[in-house]
Amino acid sequence: MKMFVGIASTGRSTIIEAALQRIAGQTRPADRVLVCTPDNEEYAVDEAAFGLPITHMKYRKGSCSQRNAILDTLASESGILLIIDDDFLLHPSYLARLEELATRHADVALFNGTILKDGIIGPGLSVGEADAILSGHRMDTGAPPRIADRASAYGCNMAIRLEHSRSVRFDENLPLYGWQEDVDFSCRLSRFGRIVETSAVSGVHLGVKHGRTSGVRFGYSQVINPIYLARKRTMRLGHVLNIVARNVLMNTLRSTRPEPYIDRRGRLKGNILAARDFIRGRIDPLRVLQIE
Repeated sequence: MKMFVGIASTGRSTIIEAALQRIAGQTRPADRVLVCTPDNEEYAVDEAAFGLPITHMKYRKGSCSQRNAILDTLASESGILLIIDDDFLLHPSYLARLEELATRHADVALFNGTILKDGIIGPGLSVGEADAILSGHRMDTGAPPRIADRASAYGCNMAIRLEHSRSVRFDENLPLYGWQEDVDFSCRLSRFGRIVETSAVSGVHLGVKHGRTSGVRFGYSQVINPIYLARKRTMRLGHVLNIVARNVLMNTLRSTRPEPYIDRRGRLKGNILAARDFIRGRIDPLRVLQIE
């Protein structure tokens, strides 16, 4: 079984190199690594520095469009594509155990690995902190891994069967950071097989704050994107109401004393702009591109 790794990255040359180093240290080498960066960024991946077969492409900025560029490059391939965020660091056994799992469970369309620690909740993690967590984690090879069905996947590490990806793409109407694109993608992919989370594979999500969408734009997407997905029927209405209400409430309560690493006031402004558009019947995630 061929094993590919795909990374869509924007403005994080140092961080993506850390991710590539951990891919290079896998006990089961990747057959190919595909890196997609925006076409307006002057960054080149040094393939020789990592000892990996790397394809570096440039495409229109946006997590969905960049990930689709990776899928299109592998259109004639079969096997598993592990899509990771550029700040997700793999446990050394990730690819080896993923290959074993994918071979045994042909009914699974998408595997999510266990996140040992998620820096998105808080100020983020350093590479050193992540390495300490990874080196301290020991897999229990004697017991069967836990596999639990999920309604949707978490986009920082998604392993998909390439034969299914020919029918499913990331929705490019969710621009830039593409918030909730993982929910939409996995919901549509679930027509072909199970969506699962497993303890067999794991990693650490640094949750790096720089290189992300501005607070105002992200706040706009926090409201409009879930509503848009509800209309597509790829996100349940109850989940939409919960996630929108929770984010707006959190941004409101913390706007007076925001965390130093989150632009709460910007997010709240974006929430308000999105609510105004929703009242006017304008439910278009692409409108975020018109917001500064």
